[in-house]
Amino acid sequence: MKRHMVLPILLLSLIATFAVPVSAQSLPTVIVATSPTAPAPGDVVILKLSGQWPDGCVPEASRTSLTQESSLLRVTFNYSGFSASCTAVVTPWSLDVSAGMLAAGSYTVEVVRTRTLMPAETIGTGAFTVTPIPESTVWLPGFSATGSTYALTSTLTAFNNTENAATVSYLGAWDALGAYTSPAPVELDAHAAGILDSHSLREGQAVQMLSLRAPRRVALRATLERLQAGPEASPNAPESLGRVELPVFTELFPAGSTAVAGDVSLSALECASGPEARRRVNLTLFNAGTVAAKFRVWAVSPTAGPGGSSPEQEYSVPATSLVQFNALPLEDLPVCQVGGAWFRITGDQPFLAYVSTVRPENLPGVLPYEIFPARSDR
Repeated sequence: MKRHMVLPILLLSLIATFAVPVSAQSLPTVIVATSPTAPAPGDVVILKLSGQWPDGCVPEASRTSLTQESSLLRVTFNYSGFSASCTAVVTPWSLDVSAGMLAAGSYTVEVVRTRTLMPAETIGTGAFTVTPIPESTVWLPGFSATGSTYALTSTLTAFNNTENAATVSYLGAWDALGAYTSPAPVELDAHAAGILDSHSLREGQAVQMLSLRAPRRVALRATLERLQAGPEASPNAPESLGRVELPVFTELFPAGSTAVAGDVSLSALECASGPEARRRVNLTLFNAGTVAAKFRVWAVSPTAGPGGSSPEQEYSVPATSLVQFNALPLEDLPVCQVGGAWFRITGDQPFLAYVSTVRPENLPGVLPYEIFPARSDR
């Protein structure tokens, strides 16, 4: 008799175990999410609701309403007077409910079901935050120089990858004479591109450093463009002879830190030829400090071995100024070594730096510029 009672008891236990997840007490379930996932002021916030329903009569837009009381958003599924026949099977469901544009702040979502002759029942909750898009500050160089046959100019374009209008503001402009007048702010429509001014310079200056502030979802691209100049150039649409990327810095190098730029490599033909066939190597230093800065600069080759670095050179830059040192002497720089020259740059004020090279102009069809932005070794 004992042996015959074991199986029925085990079966009853298994039935009880598998019945729990679909019990009336655990359903319906509600998951609350938002689109966009990180909404900002001005975004249309969509409450994306989903879960499991105890039968086939899942929530629908026709019997759904949304009310707002300060930071509380209450979504109500109204089943009062509902008399349709429903399949008796647990059913997945999902529903999008628009909450419109919300001010910055934290919000709670309460999902309620109402039924005939029964009190309103909270079947799910959630929370989210509407946060302004953070802004970031960047620094980038600008150029403008015109020769007899070609011109150099910087181009700066932006794309607003947000749902709302965005403003790109200029925080400052600096050249070898110090601070200069900044261009006017630029407004960008949602999902729109625009052209920003980076080449309006002080008379007599060919290069400057700009600082801009923009929402982080605004993409910036800075380039140096070579244009046809002289009698053959079109006055309305000068022919572009090529572009190279300009650095966009996201932070200043702290005072006392070391940044590196490289590798600057001359070809075997250049190294075997005379100075007239070799490219020029320029060093541009921006002193963001409020007092004059001293820079220590030396170059190292990865294959030169011990003692393969160049002698240390010292450069001075006035406060809040950008100075370009042109045509560095190449005799002491390991630019003809395998692996090229890596420049190590140390400043005693907050700073930015980059190295550039210019090939001789007698090479047709070759864009003669390279730019090597300094990077922190921290």
